[in-house]
Amino acid sequence: MSENPHDVEAARARIAEARAALFGTLGQVQSRLSPSNLAQDAVESAAQGVASVARKGAEAVRSRPLAAAGVVATIGLVMARGWIGDILAKRHETRDPATGLKRKGKKEGSS
Repeated sequence: MSENPHDVEAARARIAEARAALFGTLGQVQSRLSPSNLAQDAVESAAQGVASVARKGAEAVRSRPLAAAGVVATIGLVMARGWIGDILAKRHETRDPATGLKRKGKKEGSS
């Protein structure tokens, strides 16, 4: 049984086309997996996530401004609790009765 030379040439042409397509695909995969492209994709994804969260937050504040103000006020009070505690603790301190509120003594410049 002899092979038809046209079939062999057609098969070789199909093999060459498949090989070229495979190498083209491998080139695309390699460029997509390069560190710079992966980093750029990660940055873009993070930026989209932040923008989405900001948009949802703005919509929530617009729909319920009093609730948002309450949450912000609560967070502020929790963060400032040490400072507020210091202020309240100093409020109840009494001064030494011997010195009073003002220092007693000679003014500078008087003889």
